[in-house]
Amino acid sequence: MVVLAIIVLAGGIGLYLGVYQSLAAARPVPSGCVDIPPVPDYLATGSTHDAIAALNHAHALMGLAPLKLPLRFYQSGPAQQQWLLVNLERRARGLPPLRMDATLAQMALNYSRQMRDLHFFSHTSPIGGTFPQRLAANPALAGHYRLAAENLAGNPVPGAGAIYEYMYDDAAENCLHRANILDPALTLVGIAVVADRTYGSISAQEFLAPAPGNPYTGAAPATQPPRLHLTISRDTAYPWLLRGRAVAGCSVGVVRLTWFLDHPGNGQLLASGSSLSLDLRSLAPGAHTLLVYAVDGAQNYSMATTRFLADPPG
Repeated sequence: MVVLAIIVLAGGIGLYLGVYQSLAAARPVPSGCVDIPPVPDYLATGSTHDAIAALNHAHALMGLAPLKLPLRFYQSGPAQQQWLLVNLERRARGLPPLRMDATLAQMALNYSRQMRDLHFFSHTSPIGGTFPQRLAANPALAGHYRLAAENLAGNPVPGAGAIYEYMYDDAAENCLHRANILDPALTLVGIAVVADRTYGSISAQEFLAPAPGNPYTGAAPATQPPRLHLTISRDTAYPWLLRGRAVAGCSVGVVRLTWFLDHPGNGQLLASGSSLSLDLRSLAPGAHTLLVYAVDGAQNYSMATTRFLADPPG
């Protein structure tokens, strides 16, 4: 299974493009936007070597030279493979390479984990918010970029397979993944890949062009999840009212708190913020689970959960 999604931000205005089922053409279709069936079919074999051969086959059809892979390419991790291939595609068209940035790579890793763990595939996270909100929550990035973009992929061949889909099998998305990769204005990228049972792998590419007057200068990546403490109590005056309070702290950016009922992430959204008031009369009788997520500016997240009975005291 292959799934792709794209987003681009310019000057703080988002152009959102969803997965294949909900397309929105918000940018001009790039020149050379074609679909080239992979030969050999790496999706059938699951082989990185076949994905590279398919890339070279596409290069030949487009009049580009074969890829010159660095030594030990096949021993590199999938995120490193994606970065190398992105820059080979850019160089084949006379574009400068993108520099790998540790902060963007950490954000890509954390967001990929969110998609895998919470079972969604979108530029909007049920716990981390939209792409603009995620950028605004990180003080190292907020206000320090003039252009930002994000590519997402679910692909059984986590390194080269995702690049093939972005570059040569992207017409359903008006080749906007390809446009991000080949955008001459972008200079930085962070890439991460996680294993996934549904797609084989989920990966994210976070692109950035620093702002001229207030440029992004980099920061040490934050890797620790927020500290989170959850308490619940029954209101003495209104015993059918359950009150929850979450206290969170982190080392980077804004902590976003989101409450759910019974299912992690993609369950019933109850509230956002540090406190919750829940009318137990609105719930089915019996045991329920209350979940709260805390997400920091680097998209690290933690979760606290507790069980309670919806039957109010008589």
